[in-house]
Amino acid sequence: MTPARILYVNPTGQLGGAEYSLLDLASSLDGSRFVPTLACLGEGPLASEAALRGLRVVPLRMPRQFAQLSLKGQRSGAAALAVAAASAAPVAWRLRQLAADAAIVHTNGNKAHVLASLPARRARLIWHVRDFWRDGAIERSMARFANSRVSAVIANSTAVRAHLIGLGLVETLVQAVPNGIDIERFSPDGSVAPLREQFGWSPQTPLVGIVGMLARWKGQHVVLRAFADVLRRRPEVRCVISGDEIYVTRGQTGFGAEIQHLIRELHIEHAVGLTGYRTDVPAILRALNVVVHASIEPEPFGRVIAEGMATGKPVIATDAGGVPEVTGQTGAAALLVPAGDVPALASAILRLLDHPV
Repeated sequence: MTPARILYVNPTGQLGGAEYSLLDLASSLDGSRFVPTLACLGEGPLASEAALRGLRVVPLRMPRQFAQLSLKGQRSGAAALAVAAASAAPVAWRLRQLAADAAIVHTNGNKAHVLASLPARRARLIWHVRDFWRDGAIERSMARFANSRVSAVIANSTAVRAHLIGLGLVETLVQAVPNGIDIERFSPDGSVAPLREQFGWSPQTPLVGIVGMLARWKGQHVVLRAFADVLRRRPEVRCVISGDEIYVTRGQTGFGAEIQHLIRELHIEHAVGLTGYRTDVPAILRALNVVVHASIEPEPFGRVIAEGMATGKPVIATDAGGVPEVTGQTGAAALLVPAGDVPALASAILRLLDHPV
């Protein structure tokens, strides 16, 4: 039997939770049955990481006008959409060529859904949705298109699945498939990032940390305000923020500068370490005493929650979206707090520091 060719299309060349989940999926396929190719729409570390995992990679240059389009942050107007669509025509044409001999085209984000779906006329289309869409005209149009042209829609949680059905997707089209975690890579045993040494803190320093891309909706500013309260009670504790801005969409840039300003405003410069973008996430998680997830909007899944749990660390997470599916409905595997609630988050951090588990 000839192996089926699968074309994966990712809307960025950067590496975030969605990209790591896609790489885990594509690199674990049975090579005797499937031949995967990854098209990266933009520059960044995704291509090299995919190649290390044995995937064939086709990097494509994403026009800046199209890359800056946003359905989540600051929404783009009709004129910007028209200009961006025209600029992306060469990319769509190249994807059409790549999809010519593919049995399946599997897209991993809104821009990829749009660019790769029209050219892929013969292949079976699979949309992987890892976000809560807004309830707008564009999203409703995408739902109607999916109902008529897409073979399957994968949601990364039952919460996202229910949301998509509410926007008009046919119920039988959408399946919830939670993100998998490599429990050998994310295990309690393994290397520990020397964060205390890096920032000049003592080896016994308790560390609270948040790991993930820098974005307002991820709530790093909430963590800092909660940590400032914690520091007044436990002056020996330190906070680590690991991650960087990875998207160039409108309304999603400039948050890193805001975080640095907030650190100065709260006068906690001596107690906060910013690692920037890191690939050694398991080692960073092992170095922390408490792992914090603080999204202020409903989290579609919350990959770092599962990663923190897999490394054996106590986790605090916001109680919204798909998070209870990861932690358990009762929050037995993590402390759940309301999104954006600074006092509740500070109290949860102190509880885990005072009573380690």
